Amino acid sequence: MTAFWTDYGFYLWLLTSVLLGIIGGVTFHLSRRLKETNARYTQLIQGVDGDKLEDIWLGRAQQVTDHEDRLTQLEQLSRQIQRASIQHVGLIRFNPFEDVGGDQSFALALLDGEQNGVVVSSIYSRSGGRMYAKPIQAGAQTRVLSEEEEMAIALALNAATPVLSNHT
Repeated sequence: MTAFWTDYGFYLWLLTSVLLGIIGGVTFHLSRRLKETNARYTQLIQGVDGDKLEDIWLGRAQQVTDHEDRLTQLEQLSRQIQRASIQHVGLIRFNPFEDVGGDQSFALALLDGEQNGVVVSSIYSRSGGRMYAKPIQAGAQTRVLSEEEEMAIALALNAATPVLSNHT
């Protein structure tokens, strides 16, 4: 056994030293990487104001929830505005009297998405002009309407886009 150590002791010592050097180098490298990773982690969890990352995430989640609630409110308001806006328009021009030339009188129907609104009529004659406004509820008359006013309402309800029409 002594001959083994005498013959191979130097090589074993050299091999052990190399292995310890390799292990030391790997340990140093891993220690450096761990320190860098820890520094990046510490930087990541610090917010702009020094908040923790978890607090920032919870705050952002609350903001998203608040924005979703506000978006829902805005969508509801948009639907209400859309229903209340003028969506149906019908215009009929006509000549109510034989002694006046041209179609200078008109009936104009303005209705919202629920078919509520008004029909405005203008009757023009040589002696002057007169205007009338009559309410419309759910596409139905609430007052007695002239033939031209009824045609303007029908045109408004049947037309996808505003249309001008002449009636003789």
